Amino acid sequence: MRQALALLAVLGMTAGFFSANAADEKDEKFEATCPVSGKPAVKEQSAKFKGKTVYFCCPNCPKAYKADQKKFINAVYTQLLETKQITQVACPLSGKPVDTSKTAVLGKTTVAFCCGNCQGKAKESDDLAKLAFADFDKGFTLQTTCPVSGKPIAVDNKVSHEGKNVYFCCPNCPKAFEADPAKYVARLPQFPKPKKAKN
Repeated sequence: MRQALALLAVLGMTAGFFSANAADEKDEKFEATCPVSGKPAVKEQSAKFKGKTVYFCCPNCPKAYKADQKKFINAVYTQLLETKQITQVACPLSGKPVDTSKTAVLGKTTVAFCCGNCQGKAKESDDLAKLAFADFDKGFTLQTTCPVSGKPIAVDNKVSHEGKNVYFCCPNCPKAFEADPAKYVARLPQFPKPKKAKN
């Protein structure tokens, strides 16, 4: 009897584990806005942009995007923020640290600002994406993970390298990077990859 009860308890815990995992997967449901049409994007239609993946709603939109990438650049950045392929590191208007209570809705995500004044300008704007991404490097980075550890970055842990900020997960990783930057630069999307020589 005791063995049967123990078995039932284990089965119950296992079922709970799988249902929790299913709930986690549901919470991670893919949501992104097509930068061309403004409709919901799908994973099956995509193109590359600076090492990131941009998603579209249909087979025609990637063609329109490739024909004039500059036209859709702010919508692309909006989607990359929605899909967590870029990281906000500061107020996009002032470059100062953000106050997470001062936000504005952008697509299916939010952008944070340093103060109520910047938040007010954002909410009054007719084109928040254009305002937020006018100077991309002021408020955002293409980097999402630490080049040393591979863990998510913390925006307070950074060094400047060749005029660009490099972010790390903790205060110890910058030391390893500064000791041998060449070892890690290839892992950083904010630096262009060297072009392969043609034969």
